[in-house]
Amino acid sequence: MTVLLSMILVLSLAPLQRGPELEIEARAIDAMLIAPCCFRQQVSLHQSAAADEVRLDVRARLAAGQTRQQILDAYVARYGKVILAEPPAVGFDLSLYVMPFVTLLLSAGLVTALVRRFTRHRVSPAPGFQAAAALAEPRAADQARLDDELRDLD
Repeated sequence: MTVLLSMILVLSLAPLQRGPELEIEARAIDAMLIAPCCFRQQVSLHQSAAADEVRLDVRARLAAGQTRQQILDAYVARYGKVILAEPPAVGFDLSLYVMPFVTLLLSAGLVTALVRRFTRHRVSPAPGFQAAAALAEPRAADQARLDDELRDLD
């Protein structure tokens, strides 16, 4: 609570001629920071007590003469890089550009292999199956009796 009051005091003592520029810079910094209560939304959009506290702190730091980079560095030191809405780009991450193509090629190869495997394997009947199929065929006498019965139904 005392931190909040001290920030309000610092803001009230800020020079009036820097008001619009200070607010523009403060809003730009608010858009660069993520609310530390849930780390889901930018401070400029988030509605929470933690986001309000960060907004006041940013304005107090700007009024005290700190630069944008100093303010961002202070928040990174306190919360880590997760506080930044856009983490700094460091180096060239080859996996970011190569991995989608490698994944696509591997997936296409897997699908091709599975299609070939399932189309090549034809299930041949078991040796005893042919004999059972021959036994299941109706004999001529049975077929004649079945035809007679079906004629009687018509």
